[in-house]
Amino acid sequence: MRFLSKLLVLSLASLLFSACGQKSAGLQEAAIAPDKLLFENGQKFLEKNQFIQARLTFQTLVNAYPDSEHTPASFLAIADSYYHEAGKTNLLQAEAQYKDFIIFYPTHEIADDAQMKIAAVNVRLMRSPDRDATYAIKAQAELKKFLEMYSQSELAPTAEEFLREVQENLARGIQGIGNFYFSKNSYLASENRYKELLENYPDFSRADQALFRLAQSLEILGRIEEASVYYSRLVSEYSFSEYAGSAEEKLILLEKPVPPVDPVAVARNEANRRNDEGFSPLAPLREVWGIFTGPEDPYEVARRRVEKRQEQEQSDARQDSPGNGKN
Repeated sequence: MRFLSKLLVLSLASLLFSACGQKSAGLQEAAIAPDKLLFENGQKFLEKNQFIQARLTFQTLVNAYPDSEHTPASFLAIADSYYHEAGKTNLLQAEAQYKDFIIFYPTHEIADDAQMKIAAVNVRLMRSPDRDATYAIKAQAELKKFLEMYSQSELAPTAEEFLREVQENLARGIQGIGNFYFSKNSYLASENRYKELLENYPDFSRADQALFRLAQSLEILGRIEEASVYYSRLVSEYSFSEYAGSAEEKLILLEKPVPPVDPVAVARNEANRRNDEGFSPLAPLREVWGIFTGPEDPYEVARRRVEKRQEQEQSDARQDSPGNGKN
């Protein structure tokens, strides 16, 4: 009986200590703030591409803990979940969420990220130059907005490169329409398109062709003085162009003076040249003008370039430091 009594006491003690241990563990787990726990769980869902669960978790945090330090990041993470899920509907939902983030948190340290992603959404939705230009126009506007609002951002240099490429896309579209009218002998219409192109996109890589076709349109319409202005620009500012020789011949035939070459303008315009298969800031995205994601994401391209610039700056700093052995 004594043995059984001792055994019973030991069993009760064991159960008591076990219960205390479980309670202690529960208290330790409860020590993690619920908003932080929600944020961490949301991140895990997002990393696993479980987008709906991620959105529900982040939205719960935003609604239940509006003053939490994790609320801004959760708000942005909801947008990211749509962005990464992709497809036109999701991308447009992501854009709306990013815009709301900037409205609610205009001075937040990652507001520039949100604006760049708004631009990236529209770059991803861009079509080829011969298709609807709606999203190219929106991408241009959002990139300009980024450069106005966040000119000091580390993403600004890439935003400038993307803007240049988007404008190249838009200019090619306008040129295509001009060329169509020119081929149909609708010279007033082609004149308007070429002038629109040259006024809005002076750095267009094929501006020399637009100048020549514009001059031809005006000459055929009998507006010789105007035509000679554009032939002269070709000769003086685009001496490298395949159209420069023809433009010079036209000036001679029209009994107009042939202007001297402007080396500064030639150097600037020649720098804008590109081969169809040559360098482009968005080269990885050439085949991704449709509405679905491709092999590269514009925002990831931008981030990767920031990292490369930072690595280069660090390397340059080490090379220039007094202890590197250089004299």
